Order: sequence, then structure tokens, then C-alpha cells
Amino acid sequence: MAGFDGTGERRLLLVRHGAAGAPPADGGDRERPLSPEGREAVESLAAHLREAALAADYALCSPACRTRETMKILLADQLGAPELDVAEELYLAPAATLLGCLRHVTPAARTVLLVGHNPGLHELVLALAGSKPPPTGPGFPPAAIAGFAVSTPWSSLRRGGARLTLFRTP
Repeated sequence: MAGFDGTGERRLLLVRHGAAGAPPADGGDRERPLSPEGREAVESLAAHLREAALAADYALCSPACRTRETMKILLADQLGAPELDVAEELYLAPAATLLGCLRHVTPAARTVLLVGHNPGLHELVLALAGSKPPPTGPGFPPAAIAGFAVSTPWSSLRRGGARLTLFRTP
């Protein structure tokens, strides 16, 4: 990740799940799996993260099927498994809830990966970036990633409190 200098900065990787297909006959929105196109886009993102040597040591994930599938693909090739927290409050969470969850990440975590949903995830990306927002256009598309350098402890993370270092859309 450009800009991560190893001097105590933490990394935050925010990923929107890949495009979802239709829910199964006996399930609702939470049970929507990745579509074939969504799976392909997430696999491409995973390859990009591998090439950039970006590996999480702590991961947060919504309990929805599509976010869990996205997380599984992203973590498949990592050496060593990060601590994974599948948190109910992340399902369709607003930005304030996502930020609150990030503030409770263990202080030992150096690189945190959060896989979630719009519109909350898009709002969080804009809030963290502050005066230097990414070129997200009208939204944060499926399988997009925003990476941030964070110089404060997780417990002090706030709006405008991170430096955007990576932005990639499918």
C-alpha cells in the first residue's frame, strides 16, 4: 500500500462485498450469495491484494452470505489466518456503527480488513478521507476497496482521521 511506512501507522482496508445474486427461494436479503460476476470481481481484488502484499491480522465482517463469501475469498491465500469477527451489528450498518466497531478493534491489530455494505461503507470511506475524498462518484461499487493509513490507536479513529492510500474499483 503506497504510503504505509512502517513507523507505527496502522492500515485499514474497507471492502464492499462483491455483486450479489438473487436470494435462495427460502431466504431473504441476508442469504443472497455472490453472483458469478461478483465472485470474479472479488477474486480479482484478492489477486491485487496478494500482489501488493496486503494481509490483514484482524478482520470484521457482516454476517450476510455475500459478505462472508467475499471475506473467504480475500483471506484464502493469506499466510496465517487473521482474527475474524463476524458481527451482527455490521449487517447493513450505517457509518457511525462501522466507526464504532473499528474503535473497539484490539490495539495489537496492525492491518484491519472490514467487509460490509453500502450505503454505510461508502459514507465511512468519505468520512475517514475528510477533505481528500476518493473519486467514488455516486457510490462505492461492489468489490471496491479503500485503504487508509491510520496514525492513531483504533480507539481514537474519527472522521477525517485517516489518510487515503488506496482506492480501487473493479
